[in-house]
Amino acid sequence: MEPPGRSRGRAPPPLLLPLALLAVLGGGGGAAALPPGCKHDGRPRGTGRAAGAAEGKVVCSSLELAQVLPPDTLPNRTVTLILSNNKISELKNGSFSGLSLLERLDLRNNLISSIDPGAFWGLSSLKRLDLTNNRIGCLNADIFRGLTNLVRLNLSGNLFSSLSQGTFDYLGSLRSLEFQTEYLLCDCNILWMHRWVKERNITVRDTRCVYPKSLQAQPVTGVKQELLTCDPPLELPSFYMTPSHRQVVFEGDSLPFQCMASYIDQDMQVLWYQDGRIVETDESQGIFVEKNMIHNCSLIASALTISNIQAGSTGNWGCHVQSKRGNNTRTVDIVVLESSAQYCPPERVVNNKGDFRWPRTLAGITAYLQCTRNTHGSGIYPGNPQDERKAWRRCDRGGFWADDDYSRCQYANDVTRVLYMFNQMPLNLTNAVATARQLLAYTVEAANFSDKMDVIFVAEMIEKFGRFTKEEKSKELGDVMVDIASNIMLADERVLWLAQREARACSRIVQCLQRIATYRLASGAHVYSTYSPNIALEAYVIKAAGFTGMTCTVFQKVAASDRTGLSDYGRRDPDGNLDKQLSFKCNVSNTFSSLALKNTIVEASIQLPPSLFSPKQKREVRSPDDSLYKLQLIAFRNGKLFPATGNSTNLADDGKRRTVVTPVILTKIDGVNVDTHHVPVNVTLRRIAHGTDAIAAQWDFDLLNGQGGWKSDGCRILYSDENITTIQCYSLSNYAVLMVWQLLTLCINTKYSNFFLHIIKPKQSFWFF
Repeated sequence: MEPPGRSRGRAPPPLLLPLALLAVLGGGGGAAALPPGCKHDGRPRGTGRAAGAAEGKVVCSSLELAQVLPPDTLPNRTVTLILSNNKISELKNGSFSGLSLLERLDLRNNLISSIDPGAFWGLSSLKRLDLTNNRIGCLNADIFRGLTNLVRLNLSGNLFSSLSQGTFDYLGSLRSLEFQTEYLLCDCNILWMHRWVKERNITVRDTRCVYPKSLQAQPVTGVKQELLTCDPPLELPSFYMTPSHRQVVFEGDSLPFQCMASYIDQDMQVLWYQDGRIVETDESQGIFVEKNMIHNCSLIASALTISNIQAGSTGNWGCHVQSKRGNNTRTVDIVVLESSAQYCPPERVVNNKGDFRWPRTLAGITAYLQCTRNTHGSGIYPGNPQDERKAWRRCDRGGFWADDDYSRCQYANDVTRVLYMFNQMPLNLTNAVATARQLLAYTVEAANFSDKMDVIFVAEMIEKFGRFTKEEKSKELGDVMVDIASNIMLADERVLWLAQREARACSRIVQCLQRIATYRLASGAHVYSTYSPNIALEAYVIKAAGFTGMTCTVFQKVAASDRTGLSDYGRRDPDGNLDKQLSFKCNVSNTFSSLALKNTIVEASIQLPPSLFSPKQKREVRSPDDSLYKLQLIAFRNGKLFPATGNSTNLADDGKRRTVVTPVILTKIDGVNVDTHHVPVNVTLRRIAHGTDAIAAQWDFDLLNGQGGWKSDGCRILYSDENITTIQCYSLSNYAVLMVWQLLTLCINTKYSNFFLHIIKPKQSFWFF
């Protein structure tokens, strides 16, 4: 009665490719080989087009490249090169030398902030250049030297607010230009462009004024020339000062200020004032003013630090931008309190939303801090600080930190942020399977999960996927859910424990797996099975009248050469080999047969007696039972999805902390209610760790107010040696053996409770057939 297992292919590729050094494959520039991840013509090679035509277009997008590929790693016949959606931050002199046939270069959506003169030297055939959505602030004629045949240039989505005359002098063939930015200022500095566009017959596409507000949304080349002035008042595309709100500080505190504004004139300077008086560096007063700095040709910045605030610092402090075109100011009030006032002390808080340094705060006041920016690469990000997301923390009237809220901040860890985005994705019958496959690819690295929210987000996604497993179109979804749960078992035990304690994440995953078989059998199937490296699931429709008992064995195949030194079988091998997965074999009998299990490791075996569906009173006269029941079994390689978050049933009253030292196997009946508490179920489990004081136990999801826990009621040990333990329980449940580990036990204090980490060496003994 062994159902065929489903065919398992390779695991899908990871959702996010890791950043890697790209090695040169093959010979020089004429070689056909490409750097890893790159493709010819946007498709793998050999997809139907002639080789010469395919090699003319090279696509290396979305590879997280930090720099331009060395030219000698690309075919010298390359005509189109796509490097979009990477993390390239600079273009150095000669970045594309040797690609003399290149006609199109796409560098959209990178982090480019620096372009050296001569960066495009040697691209004499280039006709189209796309630099959209980068961080370019500095542009000059030398950057474009050598692009004599360039016809179309797109500079939109960068940081510059204006373009200086002569920028495009070397682009003699240019016919189409786009340069829309969020900071584009239409003033006297672009008058030259009106004349240049007409003289050269250039088409300016999709480029409109953003500043001044009086010209907002008007096409740059359509504005009347008399309106393009540099007269007062001074209107800056970007101008902000931090902090921007009233500050209540204590004597002796240190308070830093930063001021940043769009750099639109060479004579611009930033000055600091207190109550209308100019402020300069005065070391005796603890006042330090940094010189004006120009960032990326687009921003002018200055910083002021008051390192030892005194009562005289109370007042109005301002950042003053001054130029021949006018002045502009941002101010903030400072209130200095005596140090004897009641306050909450400064405190550093590090959590999964970032590193927050809360300042000394007056009692009764709520403090705010900007969320940590999660950015890649270098560069200045201009913008309005009022749009920044903030965390807050309240100092109560007794001078103690009380309520806080970090919910508006992004997660600091990349993994957690990606899983959060998965969790926010809308699911429907059309995209559920594809989304589940993507999540499966991402959880392959679950061993690196470090935040309890990683597991909680995955548990929530598995629950969402579970809503679609009833549908025939989504029958594959259950298989993928089991694979995801199997990957989660690679996570660190402490992370799983915290996720269980916070949100019952592990129990929710297990309960979702139990519902998969219920839905699949309800759709008309009589057998359902799915296997993975750490979890195996088997389910049958059973007719009570013909049931004569069943023995199910959980095993894993192993080659003879692997018997002496078995590796970690909890991981899928690179080829998705079925031999590295847990599997079930069930016989319609209550006796164990090993004939079909040669060269295997047996992890567990469960015997269901013929009396499973019999009435409780043997003498009770009943007609033959034609009822159909749905019987399911789930095996877990270890107990990581069953973390006990407390002493549920006095198993630790003697001061000994017991832990699961065997696989966990579940058996469950769905359908018509049947009383199984009178039926003994025998389970044999392989021991995977040394220990003492073994206890047969079953998992109860309702213990500890729904947290779940192990209990020994109704279970006993029949036989035990150093390799296996046989137990008997009088109810259908999740079964395991718990023991006190013999080796070193470390106690780790956490903010949640005392968490015990047991360091053990797994036993190298195996139950072979």
